[in-house]
Amino acid sequence: MTSNIYGNGHTCLFADMIEAIEQNRRPYVDAYAGRNALEMVLAIYKSQKTHKPVILPLKDFGSTDMKGWFD
Repeated sequence: MTSNIYGNGHTCLFADMIEAIEQNRRPYVDAYAGRNALEMVLAIYKSQKTHKPVILPLKDFGSTDMKGWFD
């Protein structure tokens, strides 16, 4: 049985990160990959907000620009 309706999510990635720290190795998904994924999500939000295509890398959009969207 899973802990929520979305399944176990990123549990295996969290476990790999802990093991990577303990074993002094690079994790399967590092901070650079995480940053790129976050940038992609923010680009989607920016495109939805502006109704225009966006160019990566983002230069002028952050999570604070989404204030009030999810209230």
